[in-house]
Formats: sequence, structure tokens, C-alpha cells
Amino acid sequence: MPRCLALPLSLAGLCLVLLLSGCGDASDLGVAAGRYRLQIQGAVTDTLAGPAVLRSARDARVGLELGTRDGPGLSMEFTPRGTGGAPDAATGRYDVVRAALLNAPRTDSLPGLVAFLSLPDARFEATEGHVSITQAGRGAVGGTFTLEMTEQAPALPTSRTIRVTGALRARRPDRR
Repeated sequence: MPRCLALPLSLAGLCLVLLLSGCGDASDLGVAAGRYRLQIQGAVTDTLAGPAVLRSARDARVGLELGTRDGPGLSMEFTPRGTGGAPDAATGRYDVVRAALLNAPRTDSLPGLVAFLSLPDARFEATEGHVSITQAGRGAVGGTFTLEMTEQAPALPTSRTIRVTGALRARRPDRR
């Protein structure tokens, strides 16, 4: 091999090893199947944990419900790569987009996501961040997320912001 190619190929190989070592699977997420855990920091500080449910949402979107219907929790919707059939999650990074842009074609990454956090006295919408799905298949997904969120309260003079980080291992509910 010519010397002029040896260094670039060595660097490319090193980058690939570093990239792959940073991509874990669902077993290293630290949460049980069907559960999630998240931490909230910023204007509000809290830790939430509970059930994580994977749902098919409207318009070929995939939905994740983290928490119980009548309690605090995080709700996310993302548009996976088109499969032509029922929506199914795909591994990869899903970046936050404005709700109006969720179905718009994107070439820079996998299609985006929207996320909303409901707390007893406040509701937040994701403005930046991402979800990294590291495991997908057989009616389950696993991954991590980091979201910057802003309070949805137009009457306030200044909006409160928070950072939400966590892990999930959601699964579809049993159909009986």
C-alpha cells in the first residue's frame, strides 16, 4: 500500500472504532423492558420513571408514551424511514423538528421527532435535541434521548427552559 494512503486509512479505521464503541445496544440502557427513566434539569428539577409504550401514531408516525395517561410523562412522535407498510421504528438518530416540519422530507438525517413533557403544573415542548434509537424490532425499541424544552405558556413574560435526558425500552402493548 502506498504511504500516502496508509495514514488516511488508519485515521478512518480509528474513527470507525470510536464511533462503533459509542453505539451501545438496549442491554446497556439501564432500564427494564417496557420502562423508561428521565431526569429534568433547569427551571424545573425532577426525575421520572415508569412504563414506556410504543404505539403506531397517525400519519405513519411512531409514538412513544413515557408515563401513565393520568400522570406526568413524556410523549414523542417520530417519522421512521418509509417502509411502505405499517410504521415501524428504525435505529438511528432522530433530531427534534418543529411539529409542522415532522412530515417534511429531510436529507441530513433520519426524519425528525416532536416531543412534549407534561408535568402537574406545566407543559413543555422540545425545541432542540435528539433521540437515539439503538435497538428496534419485534414490537420494541430502546434508546437514549437528550432534549432541550421550552414551557408552553404564552401568557408568561419569559419562558422557562429545561433539559431532559434519559433512556427507554418501550414495547407495544399486548393485544388480547
